[in-house]
Amino acid sequence: MVWLRREDHEDLELHSLSRWATPSRSAGGRRLAEADDPLRTVFQRDRDRIVHATAFRRLQHKTQVMAAFEGDHFRSRMTHSLEVAQMSRGVARALRCNDELAEAIALAHDLGHPPFGHVGEDALHAKMSGYGGFRHNAQSARTVDYLEDRYDHGLGLNLTLALRKSLLKGRVPDGFPVSPDLLPQGDVPVEAHLVDLCDRIAYLSHDLDDGLRAGMFAEREAAGLALWQDARAACDSDNRQRIVSEVTSLLINDVVVTCDEILTGAPAGERPPRPRHSETMAQKAQELLSFLRARFYRAPRVLEVMERGATRIQVAFDRLRDDPSPMSARRQRRIEEDGLERTICDYIAGMTDRFLMKSYAD
Repeated sequence: MVWLRREDHEDLELHSLSRWATPSRSAGGRRLAEADDPLRTVFQRDRDRIVHATAFRRLQHKTQVMAAFEGDHFRSRMTHSLEVAQMSRGVARALRCNDELAEAIALAHDLGHPPFGHVGEDALHAKMSGYGGFRHNAQSARTVDYLEDRYDHGLGLNLTLALRKSLLKGRVPDGFPVSPDLLPQGDVPVEAHLVDLCDRIAYLSHDLDDGLRAGMFAEREAAGLALWQDARAACDSDNRQRIVSEVTSLLINDVVVTCDEILTGAPAGERPPRPRHSETMAQKAQELLSFLRARFYRAPRVLEVMERGATRIQVAFDRLRDDPSPMSARRQRRIEEDGLERTICDYIAGMTDRFLMKSYAD
């Protein structure tokens, strides 16, 4: 027999993964029991369901930093998620963790982001004051658990417990509606922490690239950063693209080396230590983040677009509260169970930037 069955993949995991990794057989099950797939592991199935989800397709038209209408070559939430997934696979594989779980987490980690990034998140959170608030990580979990209900069984994509717990990590506002089996929040797989690190690497290096492309700052200004200098020396080139690529490589390699030391030296039977960068690299990454905050994220050109989007979110929320009829009949049926405000919040959080701006232009 040449082809690999699901059981073969699972057996390979048990022989190849480290003791800190999450084997497919330890996924924790699904809320609705399903027959095993003959070819794919449970995490492969999770990944495939996420990629085919409507919420994932909408990420193509959601802002990362530069709005989609600013240019065709800037990163969107989808391209960012794909880049995080690629990095997460590589890092997890290098550390003998479950790269398929890491990839699935990365692809789903921003599904709950509303239009216009973190400014849109703040706008929705303000509108949901007194109604359970809003956080994109909690909304990602809600999306896969409830909103993306393709088969009308009320359990969303019916993903594995390990993946669902990984999406809910971080702060969740008091009163935010999440599945009871995810509370209280507990330990998450080590792969989830690796995705967090890769998420940070992706937005640091690629926002550096987009900021330069957009002309938000000059290359000579970025050249003062320690990471830029290290990358230039490592690649022995003045080519901007090569330097930015090398910044990514330096950050990834530091994660692998540092996490290998941390995990290898940890006592067996104890909770795995949280993966992190080395102290030196963490300081250099923080310098880059501070630079991007000052020169890119808070640039007047970026803030103007973001604030306009936040205003549209507020307008949309108020109008829908006065008249929810623009929402589909399916969404309106959820009002009785979820409440008017939460239903409106779910609807707006799922909008793309262009749909929001087109539908609520004044």
